[in-house]
Amino acid sequence: MLTALGKDLRKLRIDRGVNMMEMAKAIGLSTAMLSAIETGRKRVPGDFVDRLERAYPDLIARRAQIEALINLANREVRVSLDEATEDDAVLVTELARRFSDFTDGQKDSLRNLLKKR
Repeated sequence: MLTALGKDLRKLRIDRGVNMMEMAKAIGLSTAMLSAIETGRKRVPGDFVDRLERAYPDLIARRAQIEALINLANREVRVSLDEATEDDAVLVTELARRFSDFTDGQKDSLRNLLKKR
């Protein structure tokens, strides 16, 4: 069964008139690995979006959406704390811990706050 990412990748292939083998070659993966990513049997590599963008530059505009689908497929989000303070790290950790407790309204408020930035 295809993941949401898998469905999106299949649509990308159809829109471009390429098959799975051609897309896999274009992004530097084996066909088996691409298939496993699409069906959720393998984790999506960290450089997957970069590979897609190199092969299909028009996807740059959809980067955030593709990254969200990858995070969903991998069932996690990684946040770089390279330039974070200890307080920043505490905030991010607390947000991650409590995320599932937020109501839809609270999540909408967070989205609106982030859109203003």
